[in-house]
Amino acid sequence: MGTLSKQNVFLRTNLGQPLPQDDVDLVRTAVDSTSEELTIFIALVDIGSIDRTTGWSQMQRRVAELYTVAFGRALRSQTCATIDIVLLDFCAYSSEDMAPFAQCKTLVSAKDKHAIPTWWPASMALNLVVYPQPSTLSESNGQQSGSATSSSTRLPVPWTAYPHVALGGTFDHLHVGHKILLTGAALAATKRIVCGISAETLLEKKKYKEQLESYRVRELNVLLFLRKIRKDIIFELSPLYDQYGPTATDASIEALVVSHETLSSSNSLNVRRAEHGMPSMQLLPIDLVVTPQIDANRPRSDSDDYRASVSSENSALKISSTAIRASLAEKQSRH
Repeated sequence: MGTLSKQNVFLRTNLGQPLPQDDVDLVRTAVDSTSEELTIFIALVDIGSIDRTTGWSQMQRRVAELYTVAFGRALRSQTCATIDIVLLDFCAYSSEDMAPFAQCKTLVSAKDKHAIPTWWPASMALNLVVYPQPSTLSESNGQQSGSATSSSTRLPVPWTAYPHVALGGTFDHLHVGHKILLTGAALAATKRIVCGISAETLLEKKKYKEQLESYRVRELNVLLFLRKIRKDIIFELSPLYDQYGPTATDASIEALVVSHETLSSSNSLNVRRAEHGMPSMQLLPIDLVVTPQIDANRPRSDSDDYRASVSSENSALKISSTAIRASLAEKQSRH
């Protein structure tokens, strides 16, 4: 299979089971054959059995697993494609929203080829590439399992969710860690996401400061990504001038999405809210980058794809941003 500039993947996943090796191979093949933009569409097959108290954590972890597989493969093969994951059950896409993707090939496993959503544009069925096994790819002329409609997707989330959810960060050179964090917020919110983005005055001591993107560029990249993964909620983006941001004044915020690395320090935000007579926020820690279960029978070289995205340092979010700026600074010094 040749390299394509843009490509899609469709796969169904069961949160009650480990990530299947066939799905891992499908994602790896898609990464290897995409040069610019890869969008992975995920559908759940076990919605009815998801526990309300643990479902959000399971879902965000599965997203982190898939990003880790894709990012690890991209690192190893030095692929420069942008990789995004869209959850079909909760994105509120319509068939019109799928139109830009209908012009691209969509990789799908043999087991899922008859489960393509019926509301997808009919033309997407003509661009399916069925992936039966790692060494064999074949074009599919199969039909969708129903007629396409214009109805949008938006199922009630099967886990505890909150109308107003907040998160914050620098979001410099938007990368996989940021996307996992933002997706966690999109999975937890039902009405509004409040996203604080570090103002340039807070970044004076950042390494390779000269390579930092401007606030407006970072804000735009966050907004475009959020609009890609959710179509039915409000996004409020604003600059952060201190560690508290909107959480110190907006009493309607009910939950805050954080990384495990910042979980302890985030408690100070609730202390500040209590001082002002506001209710505490539920803290929702996400897994920035995880190591999926590795099949002991797989060759070691395959297992290395998983580990390639796990740095020797603790925070993938911090490492990736710093590494990107360091790389840009090195390139600039050569000219």
